[in-house]
Amino acid sequence: MPDRRFTAATAVLTGLLVLGTATTAHAHGDTIRLTVTGVTAGHPVTTATWEDDGHPVREKVAGTLTATSADGTTLGPWRFVPVPDKPGTFTTAEALPAGRWTVTAQTAFPALGHGEAETEVTAASLTAATGAPAGPPAPSRAPSSAPPADGGAPSASGSEDGPGVGAVAFGVAALAVAALGVSLAFRLRRRGRRNA
Repeated sequence: MPDRRFTAATAVLTGLLVLGTATTAHAHGDTIRLTVTGVTAGHPVTTATWEDDGHPVREKVAGTLTATSADGTTLGPWRFVPVPDKPGTFTTAEALPAGRWTVTAQTAFPALGHGEAETEVTAASLTAATGAPAGPPAPSRAPSSAPPADGGAPSASGSEDGPGVGAVAFGVAALAVAALGVSLAFRLRRRGRRNA
């Protein structure tokens, strides 16, 4: 009898954990709306919001941007680089030269997204930029889940409230697998005692 109760409790716990993960993962929907908002000193700027609720995408985003000129010249794909202190806003480390461009942004993770817009880069906007480009430089180290040493705000690619959705989902999945493993080990031990 204890074996059945333990198995039932484990099944219920596992079900709740899996449902909790699914709810968290799909709270915003499964499509990203990408909007190319313009170009700053040659660096294209794109915003990413969830299609269903319009919230900025705070998770780590795997996205690229390509640009095609009127004469067919294509640049990219260039990787998205998060803009500090602007959740859901991305630019590129590379800058476009002067000209009229059709800019296409796409994401593959945490969901599919697509956006396209025409924009113009003027020579004046490029020469007016002094020092470092407006866009942030490419990350020099792997992102860390630890808070910034200066106590500042979390990165735009992370969540303001703690670990990202991916970390929470991974933890819940690990708990579910552990619960199933304990249940299976308990049942095998009981079966071994009966056969002995």
